[in-house]
Amino acid sequence: MSVVIENSFIRAVIIPELGGRIWELEDLKRRKQWIWHREDVPLKALSLGSEYDDVWAGGWEELFPNDSPGKFEGRDLPDHGEWWTMNWHATIIETDGEKAVVRLSANSTVIKAACVKEISLADNASELSIKYSIKSEEHQPFHFLFKQHLALNITRDSRLWLPGGHVRAVDPSFSTILSNRGGSYEWPFAGDRDNPVDLSVIPPPSSKDKEFLYVWNLPQAWCGIKNLSNNASLKMNFNSLQLPFVWLFLSYGGWRNLYTAVLEPCTNMPKDLSEASQLDQSARLDPGQEFKTAVSVSLGG
Repeated sequence: MSVVIENSFIRAVIIPELGGRIWELEDLKRRKQWIWHREDVPLKALSLGSEYDDVWAGGWEELFPNDSPGKFEGRDLPDHGEWWTMNWHATIIETDGEKAVVRLSANSTVIKAACVKEISLADNASELSIKYSIKSEEHQPFHFLFKQHLALNITRDSRLWLPGGHVRAVDPSFSTILSNRGGSYEWPFAGDRDNPVDLSVIPPPSSKDKEFLYVWNLPQAWCGIKNLSNNASLKMNFNSLQLPFVWLFLSYGGWRNLYTAVLEPCTNMPKDLSEASQLDQSARLDPGQEFKTAVSVSLGG
């Protein structure tokens, strides 16, 4: 079952039983469906602990309580966390003609928590908003990761769009664009002055490039993408206090022959929970404490 919310600017399709993911996000004015779908993977319910890369179908998801699988603080954490495999209960809590709100709720089990996300669309807005709440039901404090995972349709004339910030490769051995380029750079340029690389430029699928980046110290809390040919843009706004880092997973034909860019504002850096907690760059909840944040995506020209 899917839930559709729509006005004259945006049409969004939500699938509660499949991680509560947003499956379509269409700019009705420019006839642009922004969310990427993986053609060779069926869209279906998956069990906790599934290997993410093999079954990733695309869409706009969230990751909680972790990214990389492994043992941490006495728990076996599944690949890319639990939220994307959870069946969420959907309730339409407001349809008064001025705003539509879909409330999704579920209880996580890897870390016991009451989880809520509210997706809202105002009548005359070109912006979709989501509020998140994660309330601990554990008896001990725990560290966790929470991040967005918005996979986008890209073309050769797309450009990654950020306000600036420091950038470095997550894993140089994975990189093809920043391979053998250690250290951090100022977005969008990496490399030396004689041979700079513009990271905002998206190469064609034939390049077989791939990149995974951390961006931090952004001067403003947003990231996005824009198309040069039709003047369409997508901009994700977030709260820099709760989500101070942006990860960018970029496959330009170089990872499993896929062509997509994934926007990932995140609580943590790096992806390893143990290392992030040691650096005091990880989210944390005490018993009964609640983590709240919000993001919004605006579609425009």
